[in-house]
Amino acid sequence: MRLMIAAPEHGRQWGGIGTYVQSVARELGPRHEITLLSGGGSSMEGARTVPLVRGGDSIVATYARFQIALRRQWPALLREHRPDLLVVHHAQMPDLLATPRCPVVVTTHTTVLGQARGVWAAFRSRSPLDASERATLALAPVLLPAEAYYWGRASHALFVSEAVRREVEGVYHPALVSAATVPNGIDLDGLVRGAAATSPHPPGFLLTTGRLLGWKGLAILLRAVRRLRRAPVLLVTGSGDLEKWRGYARSLGLGEDRVRFLGSVPRPELLALLRDARLFAFPSFTESCPYSLIEAMAFGRPIVATGIPAIQAMVEDRVSAHLVPRGDDAALAAGIERLLLDPSGARRLGEAARERARRSFGVDRMVRDTLRFFESVLANTASRPSPADRPAPQSSSRAG
Repeated sequence: MRLMIAAPEHGRQWGGIGTYVQSVARELGPRHEITLLSGGGSSMEGARTVPLVRGGDSIVATYARFQIALRRQWPALLREHRPDLLVVHHAQMPDLLATPRCPVVVTTHTTVLGQARGVWAAFRSRSPLDASERATLALAPVLLPAEAYYWGRASHALFVSEAVRREVEGVYHPALVSAATVPNGIDLDGLVRGAAATSPHPPGFLLTTGRLLGWKGLAILLRAVRRLRRAPVLLVTGSGDLEKWRGYARSLGLGEDRVRFLGSVPRPELLALLRDARLFAFPSFTESCPYSLIEAMAFGRPIVATGIPAIQAMVEDRVSAHLVPRGDDAALAAGIERLLLDPSGARRLGEAARERARRSFGVDRMVRDTLRFFESVLANTASRPSPADRPAPQSSSRAG
């Protein structure tokens, strides 16, 4: 199978989509031909990388330039690589302006609508916002109609969670020819092996990981830490505006003895932090199937997280995590304190989370089910016209 994957984020920053694409390329690369259309120049194991855009633009600008570049270069890319299937990642909409003459699978990690809702909830909670989040709110009147148009022409969709699938189908009603839900997966044993032998931080700290964004709930977590008495230091990893968040922490009276912002850390060190953390906090306003949570589960960390639908599908409250209402710093603080005061109960949650990760979030299962869906798309489209040749769907009924 010749797969072409369009992922504008790759080469610009690393997040859940980067982890997903890396896992797929690494597992399928030895048996299938994979070409990665990226937003930068870095290579990826298992794939031949073709950067469509370069430069230091913001992520939002990169997406727009990528869409234009793919439209211009697609005829040449099609002639050179002859893909059987084009796999694109949403909510980036990289093929928004293109008309591919091959089957397209929209791998859906999130939606513009979901992100806008999360950013708006963070804004209402008086959280600092990243430039990309402010752009999402400012551009929502343009982006949301574009997303509606995008789903109106989609034929095949792979969703990483039922939560994001329900959002797409409930709001946009796409007339999909085929659809499947395949939760994210990762090499769980490789995570443990990849951790650095030692970490510069003594064990026993609280930890949260991920990009420093308002919709990730970081402001709520910092307010929760302010409520705690004699709590371990909170370590915060991830890219973003470190000075803005340090300033916000100081405005809450939280110094380096209470919160430390580490920025982006090397992968082995990040895994060592997950291994050594006393507790993992995940206070997001919105998610689909977050890799940060899967990684914490794989290391058997006791987890306190927001009880939003996507997370409820991954862990069970009081069994494999302690779930609290989103945006509620008092409840988050109480949940953290409860686990700190009950080490044996926290260990039970962590072990249950580790077992759940092994049952449900391994990379072998994800790649097997993903490949099966790709094969079914090719089989189903062998006698059908390509999406560009079909008239726009008229039905709004649920498909898949």
